[in-house]
Amino acid sequence: MKISSLLLATVGVVMVLFVGCTNQVETIIEKQVPVNQAFDPTLGLMTFTFNHTVNGQPFQINKSFTDASGNTYQFNEIRYWVSNIQLTKSTGETVKLPDTYYLVENRDTLYYYGTTSAATATAKSAPKIRENFTVINVPLGDYTKVKYAIGVDPTYNNNFALKAGELDVNQMAQVASWAWQTSYIFLRTKGTFVAKGADPLSAAQRFVVETGGNDQYREVEVAFNTPVSSKANTISAVNLTSELMGLFKNLPAVADFKGTKPSGWAADPNLTRYDKFVNAGSLTDMKQVADNTRSAVFSLSTATK
Repeated sequence: MKISSLLLATVGVVMVLFVGCTNQVETIIEKQVPVNQAFDPTLGLMTFTFNHTVNGQPFQINKSFTDASGNTYQFNEIRYWVSNIQLTKSTGETVKLPDTYYLVENRDTLYYYGTTSAATATAKSAPKIRENFTVINVPLGDYTKVKYAIGVDPTYNNNFALKAGELDVNQMAQVASWAWQTSYIFLRTKGTFVAKGADPLSAAQRFVVETGGNDQYREVEVAFNTPVSSKANTISAVNLTSELMGLFKNLPAVADFKGTKPSGWAADPNLTRYDKFVNAGSLTDMKQVADNTRSAVFSLSTATK
């Protein structure tokens, strides 16, 4: 997509297209961009889209999905940090895109920590789908692959006061239950599991699977089927598939999850209903989930110039 003129702002719609000398405005993306992150029209833009699937079917909140063994899953959330994006040129040169920290999510309603039953009508964050983002100021060239991390690198994970990209302790606090005490949650999904043949009314297992901690920071590398060109003042697109069932590869059955409810969150309205966890209370299983993000979750859908 060719852009004739691009304007950045800090609230609401931040990328708009002005056509000729009229007042017509076309929304391109919605994304908060710091005012000091100047757009350079001599460089390119690249949109990354994450198409979430469950056993190859399009992901949908609270829809029932059956795995290869006949078990049933329903999900009400998938959220993760995509960070530190690097592109590799056809020449082999690696280009690091600075301040690339983005929160990808498709989730149901979240209630703010401490919300009481009397306040649930107002103290909440509505359902949200944010599965793509656009990176500006991409150096020109032909690229053959992308590398990015799932999680937050130690520099920022160890210090909430530091800001980069979308990392901001205030933003994080507004989306309830989205941090451990001293560091970021890297990835979380949660929902309900019913084993094959079990009664869904009496045998449902409510689970939370999450990763975090510097040791669980993982990089993902995806090759393009054809080179993707970054051209001045033009948006190119990378579409990735994110397969949620890949997160469960080599994990025990949900009924055998051995993680624990995070300390201090017993009254959290987002977690009180859940009783099976993979988290810091089950380091071996959490490491497996982190490893799965690198090898069993992400793949290329399409990449266009």
